[in-house]
Amino acid sequence: MEDQFAHLRQTLDNLPGEPGVYIMRDADDAPLYIGKAKSLKSRARSYFQPSATHSPRIAIMVTKVRVLDFIVTTSELEALILEDNLVKKEQPPYNVMLRDDKNYPFLKLTMEEAFPRLVLVRKRIKDGGRYFGPYVSAKSVRGALRLVYRIFHLRQTKDNLEGKPPRRPCLNFQMGRCLAPCAHKVTRQEYAQEVERVALFLKGRDEELLKELETKMGEAAAAEQFEVAARYRDQVASIRRLNEKQSITDTGMRDEDVVAAVEGGGRIVVKIFQVRGGKMNGERDFTFDRMDRLDVNETLSAFIRQFYTSRMEIPPTILVNLELEEMEALCDLLSARRGSKAQIVAPERGRKRSLVEMAENNARIKLGARLDSEEAKDEALAQIQKALGMPIAPEVMEAYDISNTSGMATVGSQVVFVNGEPEKKRWRKYKIATVAGPDDYASMAEVMRRRFKRVVDGVEAAPSLLVIDGGKGQVSVAAEAVRQTGIDDPPPILGVAKGEDRENRETDVFHLAGGAEPVSFQGMTAGRFMLQRLRDEAHRFAVTYHKKLRDGTLTRSMLDDIPGIGPKRKKALLKKFGSVKRIKEAGAEQIAEALGVSVDTARKMWERL
Repeated sequence: MEDQFAHLRQTLDNLPGEPGVYIMRDADDAPLYIGKAKSLKSRARSYFQPSATHSPRIAIMVTKVRVLDFIVTTSELEALILEDNLVKKEQPPYNVMLRDDKNYPFLKLTMEEAFPRLVLVRKRIKDGGRYFGPYVSAKSVRGALRLVYRIFHLRQTKDNLEGKPPRRPCLNFQMGRCLAPCAHKVTRQEYAQEVERVALFLKGRDEELLKELETKMGEAAAAEQFEVAARYRDQVASIRRLNEKQSITDTGMRDEDVVAAVEGGGRIVVKIFQVRGGKMNGERDFTFDRMDRLDVNETLSAFIRQFYTSRMEIPPTILVNLELEEMEALCDLLSARRGSKAQIVAPERGRKRSLVEMAENNARIKLGARLDSEEAKDEALAQIQKALGMPIAPEVMEAYDISNTSGMATVGSQVVFVNGEPEKKRWRKYKIATVAGPDDYASMAEVMRRRFKRVVDGVEAAPSLLVIDGGKGQVSVAAEAVRQTGIDDPPPILGVAKGEDRENRETDVFHLAGGAEPVSFQGMTAGRFMLQRLRDEAHRFAVTYHKKLRDGTLTRSMLDDIPGIGPKRKKALLKKFGSVKRIKEAGAEQIAEALGVSVDTARKMWERL
């Protein structure tokens, strides 16, 4: 029998038995896959054995391998670190990659301010603030923020109160949710004590916090300060209720993360619970596509390596639902990153197993929802195919719209859906260059010519279906513009127009280029809804871009024409008020304060607005 890996056999036969990293490359010497091994000889050879069982992903990969490189290391941990660095650098297409480039959020107490606030931030910097987190998701942070403002009494306004005269307190003070430092209702020392309580709460030191609050409540009651005592009483009650609600079984006030991976329908969902002080601090899920059940162990291992970087706090214990192949090396890696011992445990019974099963069950629910939505998208695409008489379901659909105000700042938009899902990296904005005045037809023609010139030039592929926000006229203009580009096989062009009742989506009309009658959908089907969503996204995208250009034009012309307002003053006004409209509403006195000029000078500027 012919050896399909004969070109690799000499390399495979001479692999060393030491730990290291192997790099599989294609015919162009590009990395396909990078892995680590305790023994390079046994691990790398296992991919190319006739009896090897691979997932579809790896089975395809090994057929493309033409070169096998390797780097020997002194230990499995060193190999794991090297593999991680090389994968981040090379981004091989067949490695499991956590594609999440967001900075994980923090909560920050703005200690640099006279009366600190609590805000959500994405980056931790040395600015004197006190940071809590990072949290696994912005949703978790916002939930914590709402809790703090519900229980404690920090100010929520962004104003700098340093040296400012007292003013009338806002509604939060009336509702008992703020100590009103803006109205000088609280001293700095009293406010600082509230800030410290918030810090204890965010650190999970609830027992210490409750003890302090109860002591303060008793002191206030003894001094017959009953309103103050009632405030402390309410804080104690809220924290106790929260603890009862948030505690996850008997956790012993531990810090630990619970991570579970499940597979189904070609996808893997990883669910993470962040538990701090025995309470749920946040949760998030991550989805990996084009996967198989044989990929689950590798995916969970890669997730842990990539998720717990310098940006994310590593707890002393991570509970997982699988016994990982490289558990010991992973623990060593996380311990090195943490600076103290970190362990990964796959519990089999007891409290920890219950937590893992809870994460696993949530991951399965999320996976089920993903698969259900996939079936819904497939159904919608099949309905569009049938309604438009297409030979196959449209894989790539593009939608277009035009937006302007009386011909000013005219723009076009292009949104792209691939297999029923938005693919925003392919969305485009067009600034109309050849049309004067409010001519939507001519503007649409320009957009079509520019788009399909790229198809004719071989720069981009044509979509499966074009969707136009408009009726027969817009569709006809678009079809003629596409034809003029000389494209050999133009895609179907469908117009989605508002019907007789513009507020009722059920009256929308669908016009197919070349069709005598409107396209009929049987009721409000998934296919009809998907086309309307395409149309709506194109409209929203165009309007947003148009407003940005229009407001920029208005801002430049209005402010730049006013004597006494140069670039610096213009910048100061916009920074203070945000827009020309708000500058108008502010009045002369506030403009004078913002610019440091007399009220008379400011009034002359304001009158020009």
